[in-house]
Amino acid sequence: MPAGVAQEGRPELADIFRTHGDRLSGLTAEQRRVIAALTSCRTAALGGHLRECDCGCGYTEISYNSCRDRHCPKCQGLERVRWQEARAEDLLPVPYFHLVFTVPDSLHEVFLAHPRVTYGLLFAAVEQTVREVAANPRNLGAQIGMTAVLHTWTQTLLYHPHLHCIVPGGGLDRSGSRWVPARENFFLAVCILSTVFRGKLLGALESAVASGRIASSVGGADVSRLLRKATRHKWVVYCKRPFAGPEQVLAYLGRYTHRIAISNERIVAMEGDAVTFSYKDRADGDRRKTMTLPAEAFLRRFLLHVLPRGFVRLRHYGLLANSVRRQRIARCRSLLGVPGKTAPSAPPESWEELLLRLTGKDVTRCPRCGEGRLRTTHRIKPGRVHRVEARAASP
Repeated sequence: MPAGVAQEGRPELADIFRTHGDRLSGLTAEQRRVIAALTSCRTAALGGHLRECDCGCGYTEISYNSCRDRHCPKCQGLERVRWQEARAEDLLPVPYFHLVFTVPDSLHEVFLAHPRVTYGLLFAAVEQTVREVAANPRNLGAQIGMTAVLHTWTQTLLYHPHLHCIVPGGGLDRSGSRWVPARENFFLAVCILSTVFRGKLLGALESAVASGRIASSVGGADVSRLLRKATRHKWVVYCKRPFAGPEQVLAYLGRYTHRIAISNERIVAMEGDAVTFSYKDRADGDRRKTMTLPAEAFLRRFLLHVLPRGFVRLRHYGLLANSVRRQRIARCRSLLGVPGKTAPSAPPESWEELLLRLTGKDVTRCPRCGEGRLRTTHRIKPGRVHRVEARAASP
C-alpha cells in the first residue's frame, strides 16, 4: 500500500514513538515488537515497490509496505471493510443485542500480570454465562450464537478490560427444529447474567491460582484477597437496546472488531515533551474534549493494550462458531423462512479495487497525465531507500 502521510501539523502514533520511544524501559518483548512494527510501517525499512506510468509521461512513485500489525492505526481500515463484508452472509433477519461484560477494577492488577491466561478465562466465562443462561427454559430456552471482541481501554487509554458481545435475538431449540425468538426489546436479564458471570470468572481465576497458572501475589498484593474483595461487589453487565437493522449491526461490528486503543485522527499535537489527544467524556454526555500527557506517560498507556502474541481477540461461539457456522446459519434461515445467501464467486478484490469501490479514488491512474496506469516495475528490498524516490514528489 502507498505510504501514509500524516495530516499537516498533526503527528501520528508512529511519530511519537520515533521521537520519544527511546525513553521507555522495562518493556516486554511483544511491546518492543509492536513499536518496531509501527515505526517501520510504510517506510523503507519494510521495503516496497516502484510504480511508473505506462503512458511514458515519466511519472514514478514509491509505495512502501505496511506492517499489517493489529495494533497499527494505519493498517486496519481496508481489513475492517473486508471482514465486515464477509460477515454480511451470516446476518439473520432478527433483532441483535449488544452485551458488555466488564472486569472490576480490583482485578486489573491480576489481568495485567497474566494477560494471556486471564483474557482467555474472561472469554470462557462470558461464553459459558450467555450460553447457559440463554439455554435455561425459564429465560430463552435456546441455543444461541455470539460474536465477542476484547477491548482493554477507556477513551483516555486507561486499563479497562471488557468484552463486547453481539448476539442474535433468538436461537434454535434443543432439537434444532424450531427457531425460538427473543422478545422484541429484551434478550436476557442482566441481573442474572452479572451474577453468573461473577461466579464463573472468579471460580476460574481461583482455579488458575491453585494450579500455578496465576501467581499467588501480584504487585505485592495477595491474589486470593483481591478475589474475595471482588466477590463483595456487584458486577455490572450492560445490555444495549437492539440494533435498528442488519446494516447497523455490520457497521457496529466493523467499528469494534478492528478498533485499536487510539487512532491517528485523535492525536491533536506533539509539542516538546507533551502529547495532546481528543476523547469522548462518557460522564459528560460524550462531549469531545482534549487531554495532554507527558509523551512517556502517553506511550505507556498505549502499550498497556498490546495483546499477547497470537492471542485471538475476536471469537465466535454457538451458532456462529467457525466449525458449524455455515450449516447452522442455513438452518436458521430455513426456519425463519428467508432465502439463503449465495457466496460471491468473484475473485477477491485487490486493495486498489476495494479502495476504488469504497471511495471512488483510483490510485492506479497516473496523477500527472491522467491517462496512463501506474504499473509496478521494481521491487525495493527492505531497508533500502530507492535512488529515484525524489522523483515521486515531482509535479
